[in-house]
Amino acid sequence: MESTESKKIEDNRKLTIFRAAEAIVSERGASQLTFSSLSERTGIDQADLETLFPDREALLAAMIEHRLERFRVRWRAYESVLPDEPMRELKSLLLSNLSESNEEKNLDSAILAAAASNPELLQTTSDDVQGLFHILAESPLGLAQASILFFSVRGYRLFEQIGICPMTDLQRSEFQEQIMRLARTLYEQKTEE
Repeated sequence: MESTESKKIEDNRKLTIFRAAEAIVSERGASQLTFSSLSERTGIDQADLETLFPDREALLAAMIEHRLERFRVRWRAYESVLPDEPMRELKSLLLSNLSESNEEKNLDSAILAAAASNPELLQTTSDDVQGLFHILAESPLGLAQASILFFSVRGYRLFEQIGICPMTDLQRSEFQEQIMRLARTLYEQKTEE
């Protein structure tokens, strides 16, 4: 029982650290994510932070895994509310990519910046993407058409992550609607063949 309680306390502490780290990146930029700034933000002693994460790369790797888990939860949530039809998994994948928070976008930017000097940080993400491509290949649209939709969404997200996407919230909503409409149209065409 005590080890379960200790694990819960550690998990809560890590969640506090991840949220603070995301806020620092969001407010001040990736270069300002240091153990010192994190200690200041969380009130957790810098030595304790370094016990949990020996270096900045370990912190970023843990944040990547945490971010991927949040993505998986959001994906499952979409899947649970969409109608049970052949395109449900692909639609929920697209919607979960389109509905990421500003903090997640900023974290992605920080990850990209850190990966420029340490490509190994992307290994967790790369492994996850391999699974996504299996889902795209198994979708009713097949890999080529499903990839067109997926890369459209991810390309849009990349523009957001690096801060060069000029779309308004209304335009973003219209883009999301068009992606889902295109998915439906491609599926209807495929089933008519």
